[in-house]
Amino acid sequence: MKKKIFLFCFTFVWIFILLTATATIAAEKKIGALGRIKPHGGVIQIGIPQGNIISSVLAKGGDIVKKGTALVISREAYPNEAEISGAEMDLKEANTAGKKAIEIKQLEATIAKMQLEHSRSALNRMLEGGSDTYSAQAKEEKEHAVSLAEAKYNLATKELERLKLNQEINTSRASAKVKAGRIKAQQSRVCAPIDGTILEISQNIGGSSEGEPVVKMADLSVMDVVADVFEGDIFMLSPGTKAAINSKALAHSLTGKITAIGKIVSTKSRNVEVIIRLDNAEAASKLINHEVNVSFDVPVKDRK
Repeated sequence: MKKKIFLFCFTFVWIFILLTATATIAAEKKIGALGRIKPHGGVIQIGIPQGNIISSVLAKGGDIVKKGTALVISREAYPNEAEISGAEMDLKEANTAGKKAIEIKQLEATIAKMQLEHSRSALNRMLEGGSDTYSAQAKEEKEHAVSLAEAKYNLATKELERLKLNQEINTSRASAKVKAGRIKAQQSRVCAPIDGTILEISQNIGGSSEGEPVVKMADLSVMDVVADVFEGDIFMLSPGTKAAINSKALAHSLTGKITAIGKIVSTKSRNVEVIIRLDNAEAASKLINHEVNVSFDVPVKDRK
């Protein structure tokens, strides 16, 4: 009797387990897809003007650098620095010498104005004294002095205007040279546009860019997987859905969550891009563009 009860209980337990497992399987659907490991901000490619010759390489693959760090300098950088230095000196001279010349001419114009006022005052005093107090010659001399003072004052004023215009032109030209030189120097220097890791420097000293990128870098602190999910499965996914990432190249599975779902279906593959933010960025940072298998466990009841 006890044996029959035991067999009955044992059979009941197994039936319960099987029914529970069947219900769980029925309640979930596993979605699979292929994906590629990518830095969240993408791989940044930087080059130098075509034909420039690399003169200095200041970084190497694997270096972690800050934004603005110089990585590669082309041979054109050195004459450009000399050009900038000369243009900056011209600009300083245009400002200093121009201002000095203007100050001197302003002083001359002031003196000329004082002389003109003095001559006019002398002439007026003579005229106010009456015709008996001066001769025609004396009047002529006073009038001539006034005319001469007026001419000197007008000349000083015109010369002052010319000096101001010359200073403006010379300063503008020198500023343009400085700006052009800095642009050329900037083009001859490859600097890090972000904080990140150097992935590759494709040229050594003496090499030429030939229009191709010289430096590749990325921010590896945040890594994603871009998965191609079949359009028929896309409505079962949503931001926050967990994902498992596997590959023979990975020592163990990676995990992550969906952060974005594309809205365009590929006309060829009928797939939609799904972005998965990885929980372990470091493990994925050594396998950029590596193909991985992605799986999602989605409750069937979430189907819309």
